[in-house]
Formats: sequence, C-alpha cells, structure tokens
Amino acid sequence: MSTSSSARFDAYYDDCMNEIEELSTLADEEETGMTGLTNQGYSCYVNCVLQSLLNTPKFAFLYIMKALKPYINSNNTRGTKGAITGSLSAVADCFWSTKFKSVNTKDFLRAFSREINADFDGKAEEDAHEFQMLLLDRLAEDVNRVTWPVNFAQEYSESSSTINSKTITSYANDYFTKQKKYSSSIVNDIFRIVLCTSSVCPICLVTRINFEELINLSVSLATDGKSNARKLEPPPINLITCLNTHFESCTMERTCSKCGKQEFLRSLYIWRLPEVLIIHIKRFNFEDGQTVKDSRAIDFPVDDLDMRRYIHPASPDSSKETITLYSLYAIVAHTGTANTGHYTARVKNLDRSTDFWQLFDDLDRRELQFRDVKTSAAYMLYYARNAMSKVMSPEQISGEKRHNG
Repeated sequence: MSTSSSARFDAYYDDCMNEIEELSTLADEEETGMTGLTNQGYSCYVNCVLQSLLNTPKFAFLYIMKALKPYINSNNTRGTKGAITGSLSAVADCFWSTKFKSVNTKDFLRAFSREINADFDGKAEEDAHEFQMLLLDRLAEDVNRVTWPVNFAQEYSESSSTINSKTITSYANDYFTKQKKYSSSIVNDIFRIVLCTSSVCPICLVTRINFEELINLSVSLATDGKSNARKLEPPPINLITCLNTHFESCTMERTCSKCGKQEFLRSLYIWRLPEVLIIHIKRFNFEDGQTVKDSRAIDFPVDDLDMRRYIHPASPDSSKETITLYSLYAIVAHTGTANTGHYTARVKNLDRSTDFWQLFDDLDRRELQFRDVKTSAAYMLYYARNAMSKVMSPEQISGEKRHNG
C-alpha cells in the first residue's frame, strides 16, 4: 500500500470517527452488536444493509481495528483508493464497541455520495439492493490484489450439443486463470458465486459455455401453482420454488453466429458456491414507464438451505464432501409501495454463540423470539455456509494461499 492510500484511508476513517463521536448516542449498557444506526432522513435503505453486513461472518471483522488498511490498492481506479473502506471501518469500530446506543452515519453517507454515487446521500428514498451492490463492488476494488488488471473475453464453444466433464473443467480452469489476473479480492472471496451457463443452438448444435461471477443471486417471485379458491390471501411463495424456476432450463433469444438461429436452449448451474450467499428477491420491476412492486409474500428456510441440486455435475463443488447447506443470519425487509416505503433488518448477533436475533429499525432495536424471525416482506436473505469460520487468517486476506480452480 502506498503512503497516499494510507493517508486517504486514515483521513476518511478519522473524519467519520470524529463525526460519530460528536453526533451519536452513548449506550447505557455494555453489549456488543446492539447498536442502532441513525436515519439521515431517508437512509433506512443504508442502515438495514450495514446492520446485515456488519453481522456477516468473516466480512464484519475485516473492518475492525483498521485490519484492511495494509491491503488498500492505490493503483486501482475502479475503487475509492481506501476512502469508503476507511469510512466503513470507522462505522464498524463504533458498531462493535460497547460505547454507543446508536451510531450516526452522516459522514459515511457523505463519503459514499462523494466517492461512489451522488444519488445515495440519504436525502431521498433509494433501493437497498442497488446500494449494497455499489458498496460491495467498491469495497472489493479497494482491496483488489491485482495491481494492473488484464481484461479478457470468454470464447468457449463446441460443435456438439453435449460437452464432457473434462472439456468443461478445462474451460473453467482457463476462466479462473484469466479472472485471477483481472480481479482478486477478499470481499469477493466471501460473497462470490460463480454461475455456468450452457447455451445450445437447436439447429447446428453449437454449445457455448459462459462463466459469470456475482456477489448475490437475484431471483424472481415464482408461482407455486397452489389453488387459492377459498382463500382471501394467496399462500406465500416458497423460496425453493423461486430457485427451481431460476435454474430450470429455458429458451432464450440469442443469434447463433454459425447458422443465424434466433433462439438457444439455456441451462444454468452453479459452478462455485459462495461462503456467504445473499439472495435478492426481485420485488421491483419497471413496467409502462414506472416502477411497480411485487408485494406477494415469501416463505424461506432458516436452517439448512441446500444448494446442491443447482451445482453443475462437473464442478468440484459437486463432490459429496462439499458443504452445500446454508443457515440464515440476516433479512432485509421492505414494507410499503415502490414509491414510498421503509426498510428494516432482522439480524442474528454475530458475537453470540446462541441464536440471538434482533430487529433493527434504524436506531431502534428489540430482541426477536425465534418464531418471529421470518417476515413475508423479505427483500434480501443472507445465508452463511454451515461450519464456516467467523474470521479470516492474514494469509486468506492477502491471498497468499488461495484455491482458484
């Protein structure tokens, strides 16, 4: 890390810390992880995301005590060169201290709007998912291990409707080798899910393979197909139904470069599972020139969400030894309409060994009984892979010992 990036990290950390010290409310009790976040007018979309991320295994402790300061990439123009990492680190230190009942995020929002997107300043309602995507992307770029990224294109295809496991594995190895020279970040190591798409032309039988890295999985609300003739309210849609629909084979529009056919048969799989799986429910859609909200209720597992059925059979993660079960630790919920609404977070305290759940509504907090954890208004679901550790070693942060295949 250069001297300039170190100074930039410290400057943003100090500015945020000073404002938190001046504007925040002190705690009456010494309890960790029970800190609310002050609403800056319309910043509930920020607060619910921060509450969830700061209780995320491995991720949360990266931002305590300036742990990431030595790893800031000052050459990467796609990041903030330590600015947003420094600001979030100040928020994290205060959040996990026992000093504050609520933390003021005014300076953090100021840094975010200045360095990333001016629209997200807390003065208007915005989308929590969009904010989270922007935040995680810049945090990842701030600590990108690649000094000079090398762009690359994917050109994986076979003149056959079927590709054997050896061939597709060679494609995957080639992809990860090239991807490692473009981007390699401790943030993505935690959240990254890698998808594999197989597209087959039904005329000339050319098969194209594409790999895609995402930091969350966005799924649409599906239809359960259950009868509702005698019910005033439709039954909740099950998350498993949404996932099954998302990963089922379908026909997609795409022009074949060989024969000109306009449709392909698409199959979608998971190639690599993430340590932390964030599932985004697509509730907001753009129709007839305006944003509309799908308010249908959703049901989802709290324990043992099994993702094995969606893994490509040639993937190393298809091994029987791979842990494919996930447990819920946070929920971001949205109530209201597309134009006016409110976000809250239900979070399992990362610092406790027992299932201690809390409802965060900006600066307000209350304990939740396990039976009250679920909400049909869920917008984002946060799952941690079973048996994953809460912290990361220095080698994992620096990337000195990494598996890339």
